[in-house]
Amino acid sequence: MRIVVVGGSASNVGKTTLAVHLARMAARTESTVAMKVSVREKPCDTRVLIFRAAGEADHRKDSDRFLEVGVGAVIWVTVQRPYVRSGLAAGLREARRLKPRVLVIESTSAGIEMKSDVESFFVAGEGEWKPWAHVHRDRADRVLTSVEVMRLAELTPV
Repeated sequence: MRIVVVGGSASNVGKTTLAVHLARMAARTESTVAMKVSVREKPCDTRVLIFRAAGEADHRKDSDRFLEVGVGAVIWVTVQRPYVRSGLAAGLREARRLKPRVLVIESTSAGIEMKSDVESFFVAGEGEWKPWAHVHRDRADRVLTSVEVMRLAELTPV
């Protein structure tokens, strides 16, 4: 399974937009699954949900965007920050069970935790960065600005 990770400097910089674009490109020729890892600062249970039809998810907007471009399923992991590694592992187990050829993960934390055998993208926004974002940026294979991501999205409509 080829794994592509998309992270970014903060919320609303274009991480999901880039991840959806990459998933769309992959889904044209290969079975593709998307995974979103939502990290919470406050205590919460680790949840791993799988959505296959638009409108099923708690966070419909992002999961629907992935499903609309042809991914077979969206795995949504919600985890408290100290347990990111175990939450990511639980999501990866579900992805392996689904047997896609390509897994596109949207998560800065995944870009930090998964150090090898992944293609890593980072979206750099203009505002204040999360304190740990620099770690993913330094490990990323490709860094794009938010403006570049938006231009890319405009050039490849759904």
